[in-house]
Amino acid sequence: MDFRIVLAGQPNVGKSSLINAISGAKLRVGNFSGVTVEKAEAIFEYKNHKITMIDLPGTYSLNGYTMEEKVTKDFLEKESYDLILNVVDSTNLERNLMLTLQLKELKKDMLIALNMIDEADKDGIKIDTNSLSESLGCSVCAVSSSKAINLESLLDSIISAMQKKPSEEKHDSKVIFKPTFSSPSKDSITQSPLKTSKALIAKNIANKAQKLPPFIAKGTSKIDSILLHRFWSIPIFLLAMFAVFEVSFVLGKYLQDLLQAGVDSIGDYVGEMIENELLSSLIGDGIIKGVGTVISFLPLIAMLFLGLTLLESSGYMARVAFMLDGIFFRFGLHGKSFVPLVMGFGCSVPAYIATRALQNQREKLLTLFIIGFMSCSARLPIYLLFVGAFFSAKYAGLVLFCIYLGGFLIALILAKILRIFVFRGQSEPFVMEMPRYRIPSLKVVWFSVWSKSYLFLKKAGTVILAGAIFVWALANFPKSDEINNEYESKIESLATLNLTDEEREERAKMYENEMLENQLQYSFAGRAGSLIEPIFSPLGFDWRLSVSLITGFSAKELVVSTLGVLYALGESADEDEDKNQSLQEILQDKISLPTAIAFIMFIMLYIPCFAATISFGHESGKKIYMLYLFLFTSAVAYLFAFIGYRISLLLVGA
Repeated sequence: MDFRIVLAGQPNVGKSSLINAISGAKLRVGNFSGVTVEKAEAIFEYKNHKITMIDLPGTYSLNGYTMEEKVTKDFLEKESYDLILNVVDSTNLERNLMLTLQLKELKKDMLIALNMIDEADKDGIKIDTNSLSESLGCSVCAVSSSKAINLESLLDSIISAMQKKPSEEKHDSKVIFKPTFSSPSKDSITQSPLKTSKALIAKNIANKAQKLPPFIAKGTSKIDSILLHRFWSIPIFLLAMFAVFEVSFVLGKYLQDLLQAGVDSIGDYVGEMIENELLSSLIGDGIIKGVGTVISFLPLIAMLFLGLTLLESSGYMARVAFMLDGIFFRFGLHGKSFVPLVMGFGCSVPAYIATRALQNQREKLLTLFIIGFMSCSARLPIYLLFVGAFFSAKYAGLVLFCIYLGGFLIALILAKILRIFVFRGQSEPFVMEMPRYRIPSLKVVWFSVWSKSYLFLKKAGTVILAGAIFVWALANFPKSDEINNEYESKIESLATLNLTDEEREERAKMYENEMLENQLQYSFAGRAGSLIEPIFSPLGFDWRLSVSLITGFSAKELVVSTLGVLYALGESADEDEDKNQSLQEILQDKISLPTAIAFIMFIMLYIPCFAATISFGHESGKKIYMLYLFLFTSAVAYLFAFIGYRISLLLVGA
């Protein structure tokens, strides 16, 4: 027989992990038709039965307020399936039963998967599954997706439920509730369950089926009394974030130097082995210096991922959202906006998707417009490049922390302005579940850091590689025969001058570098850069920096590879310059500190990458908003970069 099972449950009850644990395969993820809400399903065989499991969006109710609630409700009411598998968090039974009672009203075949039973046992929570089954009128199976407990029993229960002929009695809500309550309003509950508070019903069922230890919340409350302290919570949060950036830079920088040394060695070896000048330039300057420079920052990025993952998986980040709700409210934001904003430090694409948790459309749009000011991980290599070049290692962690904090504060200020002039209206109340404090699982932490690092490497091997080659081609073509002939004549004329061999060699090197510089300016990249340079010259940007901003729209990591290619091909003609100097050393020679500060600020604030912009348009609901985002972020980036440049000029006296 073929069975079609739908999983329904509240957020964070482990539905997806349960399907993966049962099926032994990763979910296939897509979108429900016509909406941005994700649809995931897995197909597998068990005891000669083909089972299709569909993971519905996590939802607290079927009231239809949010897109997730509407999608889940419509699917359960209109689509064809055989069984509802209601996944319930064993550690939060009463709250989860609110949705269970709504699911029972659908009068469909249903089975309860009491997930996280191992955590409930650890906390001393004892649940009588027979009592719970009797109260709800359906089978209950205690399982643990993380520990693979009772998964076969759950599948056997599903098959058993499917092989039994449905009866009217099983779906009669009056029968379900009739024998289970001892409250004074028992008769009214029996006669009209829809008119009775489901909170009272859920509480009665939970009280009858479970026994809670008196000390269950003491540990959490004690920690919260410190981390959510009225005065110390914000300083503790800032200190925690500073520690993440400082440790990431100190430890990661050492590993980065080793990796960069390896990249340089490979580049030197390739340059010596390949005789063809054009091919040597492509591989050495285009690929190795373009992609290798980006890859060298992987250790620092991985360390930052590690720190943020530890904070998130411990349960601390959810409390930060609660802690910042009061501050966010003053700036016109919802407390739930914190989650997508924090996700923006990783990648803007999932951050935009996370705004679906915001029920109010105005608050969702407001959050969407400021997520791009959170410095995503793709910007990190650019920051590391410039911070390492213009600031001592002693202060690098502090500078990096200030960059991230600065973007966050600017986002709050702009949110207030947008709220006053654009997104006016009433705010929704803040309701959010506080997860338990957990010691982060090494497996989960490793998977999170590895998966993000792998995506970074994958992008380096695909998008960044293609971009680096494209930029190299733009910087190498077309070639000017006139420029070539001019400098060849100059070099040949050196033989007629009264110079020592050393002087003649130095003069020839100078002419060669001047020729490279002029050829670079003659190329497509040089022409495009010269065209847009007047726009960015008030910020102190030369044409190379200007071009890198354009390529950075495809992927922010391309900014580093673009600079690596353009500055490698157009090295200075100074007589004492080391040909093999690093990109950071070249930047120190080529641009000033005020220009570097302005460039960092522009990178920090201008529009996210192309993929993120498409995601923004999808979530905002109107394509015209993408144009608004481009104009808004470009104006903000230019303004703050200009201010940063002028103030820096005054401070350094340049």
